[in-house]
Amino acid sequence: MKMLSSVARLSVLLALLCALSAGAQWSAQPGATVRDAFGPQDGTSLNQCRGACGAGCPASCAETVTFECTDDEHLRRVVTFACGTHPACRAHDDCLDACLQSGVRGGDCQTQCDADVVSRNGLEASASWLSGGGPYDGQVRYEYTRDAPDAPQPAYRCPEGSSRQCSGNAGCTAAAGTRVDPVFDSYPEAGSDAMQISSFRAGPQCGDRVCAQSATIRVTGADACQSGPCTRFGMEFDYRNADPAAPLECTTSTRGGESDFIGDLLKQGADAMTSRTDETTNQSDDGMAQLLGMFGKVLASADSPEDVSISMVPLDENGNPIESQRVGSEPANGPAPIPRTVSLPAERGHLFVPMYQLADDSMSGGNKERKIRCTHKGAPVLETVFFLQ
Repeated sequence: MKMLSSVARLSVLLALLCALSAGAQWSAQPGATVRDAFGPQDGTSLNQCRGACGAGCPASCAETVTFECTDDEHLRRVVTFACGTHPACRAHDDCLDACLQSGVRGGDCQTQCDADVVSRNGLEASASWLSGGGPYDGQVRYEYTRDAPDAPQPAYRCPEGSSRQCSGNAGCTAAAGTRVDPVFDSYPEAGSDAMQISSFRAGPQCGDRVCAQSATIRVTGADACQSGPCTRFGMEFDYRNADPAAPLECTTSTRGGESDFIGDLLKQGADAMTSRTDETTNQSDDGMAQLLGMFGKVLASADSPEDVSISMVPLDENGNPIESQRVGSEPANGPAPIPRTVSLPAERGHLFVPMYQLADDSMSGGNKERKIRCTHKGAPVLETVFFLQ
């Protein structure tokens, strides 16, 4: 059966949007505070901050992290985004979410909903809203205690030598009264047969251990890595109930820095390109489409925008690369800054996972937040956040 033409697909899409837009309202209204509110999920992209101007929870939102006491020992981490909103942004997100809910492909939905905003409001204003800018008619507070609607909620504890504070936003304080960051403890919802960890610590690296618990890492470049000056840090913990035949698998996401806006756009576009080209791989001989598909998969394979490394080089008449004309980022040397897989030597034991951050242009935008999540055989095991300065 032949694929629908672009005009036919657009007609079907418009009909679906007209049928659904009246009843679909995912967007929060000005002045509202919503918790763990997600729109329909599209592939690997989580639809957070519905109604905010910009994609997902854009960098224009003010982000804060607080902790709430949940029982006699544990705390809950709450990430809050205070975002500008506007009727055009809310209409765009409701259009997009209604389209995704109907089963239409994400790329088609994004194109049509973007075009609808532009046709109604003009290019200049729409470009500002779509990139997270104003003008706004109010603000919405989006609170998240988990990463996805069905994701487990992590529990945190105060590090040794500190006391828990259940009033205000301190979370934990040291003996001197200074604020200290709580430490990941466990996933209370995890089954008893899942891999479990204890005595978790994260911070600067001293040999094969963490020097001292600290979520803040100052990137001084005092250490030497294969790719250049760097700062080493890591995490360590005791573990049990592991299957040594399967590794610990880790991913990371990054917020902050001057390059994140472009990097995030690349990542979002890569995820969309990959899902769309996978569907049409056997239906098209378009060389450019195949090239874009390969490009998308390279980008999508990175855990975070700053981990993307791409270069292009022209070929001479004999088909050999002309290295003097190569452009793009240099391939990384040595291990990845955040390991993607970590071997587990036994069913139980103690593990130190080394990491590093290069003291290069990737830190030019100032502070970065790198959130690391690890799973074992698909089940969540741990998550932690480093604040790189």
